[in-house]
Amino acid sequence: MKVEEPLAIYGIKKNDLDSDIELINHARSGVQTKMLWDFLKVIKTSKSDFEELLPYSLKTFSRKSTLDESMGERILTIIRVFKVGEEFFGDVAPFKDWINRYNPILGDCPKNYLKTTTGCQVIIDTLGRAAHGVMA
Repeated sequence: MKVEEPLAIYGIKKNDLDSDIELINHARSGVQTKMLWDFLKVIKTSKSDFEELLPYSLKTFSRKSTLDESMGERILTIIRVFKVGEEFFGDVAPFKDWINRYNPILGDCPKNYLKTTTGCQVIIDTLGRAAHGVMA
């Protein structure tokens, strides 16, 4: 199953995550917490492993059925990164391996960049450059 496939249930079309405007519109409309749980199942990651990327505990998430705009944007941005990674590597599993290994270009493990929206964009940009053969 592809990263974006379960998102259709929540009204997010395949290319919506490619557009900053669409991503923001979905965040403003309210991202359902269940979508996050479904995403974690697709990428085969536990809630506790994912929790370190978020500014709130999963207990806080569990109490909400819909996320506020800033948290919704954060989750959708992380999903966008996984979508780009899946497209680059052909599957989410090698992308997960890549984000967990030290990257000399980034000077850190890419996973640590997932903690901020700017860091997420750095990962997307890094993969974009690699796709075009530009490593620095």
